[in-house]
This record gives sequence, structure tokens and C-alpha cells, in this order.
Amino acid sequence: MTDLLQRYRFLRTAIPPVFILWTLLMLVLTLLPSESIPEAQVFSYDKIGHFGMFAGWTFFLGLYMIAYKEKVDINLFLLMMAGIAFGAFIEFMQYVLPGDRTASWGDIIANAIGCIAAYLALHPVKNYLKRSRKTFS
Repeated sequence: MTDLLQRYRFLRTAIPPVFILWTLLMLVLTLLPSESIPEAQVFSYDKIGHFGMFAGWTFFLGLYMIAYKEKVDINLFLLMMAGIAFGAFIEFMQYVLPGDRTASWGDIIANAIGCIAAYLALHPVKNYLKRSRKTFS
């Protein structure tokens, strides 16, 4: 991973905009009234969509933290908890905002499982960097 990011610097520079766009897409898909969002076959399985959105969000945040922080010792557990809290916050916003969106415990669980999956996927990346004792700064 280290050699890959050093060889292809655009991968490193792509992480922040991808994370920002991913976050904005999530907010649009979860907070706008559903009649204003065109139906997409990709999200016909709601819980899989929630899982994928939050797995991606947590994974991109983790990549950002690992790639841009000088210390490789990022607390991935706190990162996972931030993703779970963000998912619960979005469900709370669906509950309090007017419109046809409804909060769901099932969505919160799917969001959390996605965050846990990203947490598990980030461990090999972090461990590789620890072993190589290299940083991206």
C-alpha cells in the first residue's frame, strides 16, 4: 500500500474528495424526501444499501486518517464508533425532519454492521503500515 500510494500520488490526493462526495451522496440519499430521489435498482434492498453506504464512509474515513496522519497508530475502534454515531444521527434526523422519511432500528443496525465491516477491513492496512514503519507525510 505504501509503495502504491507513493508511486501513484493521485490515489493519495483522491481520498479526501472521494470521502466528501461519499458523505454528500449519503446525506442526499438518506435525508431528502424520497419522492425527490429517482428510484435506483441498486438501492432496492434497503438494508444492503445502508450497509454499503456506512461501510464505505467508515473505510474512506479510515484511509484518510491512515494516509494523512503522521502516526499510523489510529484508533480504529473510535473511527468505527464515529461511523455508528453518524448513522444513528442520520436516523434521528429522519425522525425529526418533516417529510416522508422514517427512522428505523433496522437501518441503524445495518449502518452499524457496515461500520464494523470497514473496521475489520482497515486492520490489515494499518498493520501493514506499522510493520513497514512508513508514513505518507
